[in-house]
Amino acid sequence: MKKEHESSLVLLNEYYSDAEAYIAKGVLETNGIPCVINNEIMSSVYPITITSLGAIRLMVFERDLEAARSLLNV
Repeated sequence: MKKEHESSLVLLNEYYSDAEAYIAKGVLETNGIPCVINNEIMSSVYPITITSLGAIRLMVFERDLEAARSLLNV
């Protein structure tokens, strides 16, 4: 049985460009790390922002966080 925290989604990084977010997502998935892009709609509504309101969030499972950070150097 997996521990609950290992299957929780956590924030890996935030991007202000959907292209950057999808490139990072592709790198992770190519290396076997499942991930989810969150807040994509808000980033298109608020494309230029000073706050994180429009940021695209790249989420990974907590169990994959360190490997994902290592792959993306974040």
